[in-house]
Amino acid sequence: MARLMPASNSVKDLLVELMKIDSTTTREAQVATALTEYLRSKGWIVREQHLKEQPERFNILVTKKEVTGKGPRFLFNSHLDTVPPFIPPSFDETNIYGRGSNDAKGQVASMIKAAERLSIECPELVDDIGLLFVVGEETDHAGMIEANKLNLQPEFLVVGEPTDMKFARMQKGATKFAIKVQGKAAHSGYPNMGESAIEKLLDILNELRSYPWPSDEKLGSTTLNIGFIKGGQAVNALAAEAEAAVMFRVTKSVDEILQKVREIVGTRGVVEVWGRNEPVQLTEPPPEYESHVVAFNTDIPYFANRDKLKATFLFGPGSITNAHSKDEFIPLEELEGAVDVYVNLARKMLA
Repeated sequence: MARLMPASNSVKDLLVELMKIDSTTTREAQVATALTEYLRSKGWIVREQHLKEQPERFNILVTKKEVTGKGPRFLFNSHLDTVPPFIPPSFDETNIYGRGSNDAKGQVASMIKAAERLSIECPELVDDIGLLFVVGEETDHAGMIEANKLNLQPEFLVVGEPTDMKFARMQKGATKFAIKVQGKAAHSGYPNMGESAIEKLLDILNELRSYPWPSDEKLGSTTLNIGFIKGGQAVNALAAEAEAAVMFRVTKSVDEILQKVREIVGTRGVVEVWGRNEPVQLTEPPPEYESHVVAFNTDIPYFANRDKLKATFLFGPGSITNAHSKDEFIPLEELEGAVDVYVNLARKMLA
């Protein structure tokens, strides 16, 4: 069993230990178990919440007192899973490199260290603070969806993602779907005898790419990405079926996007929606902090009690521009600075 054994009490050492554990999506159990043991050893109460359909995977809710009623007033949240492949940690004097360094184990480590500092420096506030670390954010948000069963109703939620040390004031929406097309197989020497599903799919995708999707003055342009294409059965045969997986970053309305997609596809194929969430308006940070708009997706839209929050913040060290890449890294200065920001934010909100 993996254990967290930081060489010191620093946020850097905690992050490096977390990064030694492979927690690519569906493999979060070891890091969740290691964190549970570590936090309990520090005097925190840790509640494990196992996914009903995959009980080996579990969220953890961390508090100083037993959770009753609506739970802690101020809730730190980030995710335990990372995208593949696993890349072990390395570091130099300025940066920590490897998978999860900024997305999002860097957020987890800095939030834990902020909570530890608050428990020492502001003991009168610590009973109002909680940490919720979930699984599955990178794929289907299964962890946050399961966490809603806890019915937590904090006043303040701060979600940790790599935002270049600037608070996000708006987040683009998103929708993911598959386009499935049927053709008629035939010998490629006699194309008149069949219908290629791949060619039909390519025509659809070309129309999607060339359509003038809406833009927003604050959020910018709606963008699409064709993530996967598959189909066909032989190089010398017309494809009997083909499929593409598509994702939109939405600036206006998911319904508007899906309606137009279905119009373009028409009778040529079938659209199967996998997930969707509208753009999110976030809380402006305290005046001493910068803010900007982000194009990536988070667990925020999947938090069921979001409309009951007094404030929703999205903030963290590191840059989304190198997350998910082989060159993922987090500046040590930002990692340490994030602890200060999280502590200051909790103090201000709970004052």
